[in-house]
Amino acid sequence: MATRDEFRLKLLKSLEPQPPDPRDGVADTDLELAPELILEALKATPGAADVLDELSGVEDVIDWVEVAYFSVCLKRGYARYLDIWDSDQFDGFTDMRQCLRDCRVWFSAEGFGSWGSGETKTGRVNCYFHAPSDGNYVCTAILQSYPSSQSAAVECLIDSSSFGTLGFVGIKHQPHPCFLAKGGHHFRIRQLRGSFFFLALMVHRV
Repeated sequence: MATRDEFRLKLLKSLEPQPPDPRDGVADTDLELAPELILEALKATPGAADVLDELSGVEDVIDWVEVAYFSVCLKRGYARYLDIWDSDQFDGFTDMRQCLRDCRVWFSAEGFGSWGSGETKTGRVNCYFHAPSDGNYVCTAILQSYPSSQSAAVECLIDSSSFGTLGFVGIKHQPHPCFLAKGGHHFRIRQLRGSFFFLALMVHRV
């Protein structure tokens, strides 16, 4: 079976906007990072040197514009839909009330079989947003492995293009640069290994 590429920074392009599907009852709509911290994380990622050459002006963070923000508690800007699949509600820890209070959602893996967990690794997050113009964007996923001393891994995609496998221990702020056509786009997170929290996704036009 083919293995997924390990995570290395690359500039993906999505030139086909994805039309939204109509949904009734979706509310319009904070873990936040300053652009300076996102740029620092971007530079620290393998492959950054090649990608930064393609992102003219990216280091002028004063010109970054937040386009969308997603968390369990809040959507902002051009954020439209936050879809969460196969999350886990462990009473007193990650039940729905706790998730809303803490603005996070948990995807478990091994270690909870005695409580009836199927110990699956099928968690998914889909953040659908509108890009207001053609151009370069940075989508920053904010994740946390749990227990915080153990590793987790996810695959992140923009529409159908994969950034590769992202492994992390504890809190991870990972920027994903991409060129987007004006219109709707999906930023997707797929659980591969270990338990983790989804905390937020921030999208900036750079």
